[in-house]
Amino acid sequence: MRRLIAATALTVSVVAVATPAFAYSAPASAPKNPVEALKKQFVAGHGVRVSETSRMYADGKSAGPVGRMTGVLEFGKSGVVSSDLTRRSKGIDVKPDDELASLFSPTRYISVKGQTYAKGGIYAQDLPEGKKWVRLPGTPEASMSGSQVINVFDPSVLKTILKGAKSVRGGVHKGAITLSDLSKASGGGPMPGKFGKVKVDYAVTLNSKQLVTRVTSAVKMDFGVLGVMSMTADTKYTAWGSKVSIVAPPEDEVVDAADLGTDVPDLPSVLNEAAQ
Repeated sequence: MRRLIAATALTVSVVAVATPAFAYSAPASAPKNPVEALKKQFVAGHGVRVSETSRMYADGKSAGPVGRMTGVLEFGKSGVVSSDLTRRSKGIDVKPDDELASLFSPTRYISVKGQTYAKGGIYAQDLPEGKKWVRLPGTPEASMSGSQVINVFDPSVLKTILKGAKSVRGGVHKGAITLSDLSKASGGGPMPGKFGKVKVDYAVTLNSKQLVTRVTSAVKMDFGVLGVMSMTADTKYTAWGSKVSIVAPPEDEVVDAADLGTDVPDLPSVLNEAAQ
């Protein structure tokens, strides 16, 4: 169970959900390169659909649930500004009365205007009458991504991984990068120790408009007594330039997490209790 929980903690993520109708709007002029093509997509009120499948392995064997993500991201002038996401987990036998049951049930997240709201999953327990959403503390960036460690919406990251590709064939760029170099590409500092040396194998697919349509990545980490854990993510991007309008849930349906006390546990506490 400890190994399962550790692997689960690596990949618990949010997933995109159903979105408004889409109507693709092509850039006015052909971009010169993928980075320019990406930047041309950063138009307020437009976005992209996302579909992702993630898997975990312990010592080479499948471990934990398969994560499924589908949905939409909304752009601003410099990148992703809002998201409407839902996470689903499949492939694990959890009884309804198990303390992990709510963790693996569908959870929807909306991140907009610096706030993140959650509905379902562990956040559906013991809510006040009439309340459906929980406003979460902290910044919304974490709820705008899934298990994919390659952030192709960061122009610097996209440029780095494409430049570092060791193989390019049929629009597919394959290569590897350490977590430390990936962090530096995104504007962060280098990661110290063994963690920074962890390698990410990736493949990035571009279409004829030089937009990313698929990213696969694989990360392997040695947790000592817990064994070797690895995570794979296969993320697809479609309907670039679609019209998207993400709004916050109705305020009368929202309750702040701080007002719930211990009624709705946060994710770390659920994992820690289950691991004991």
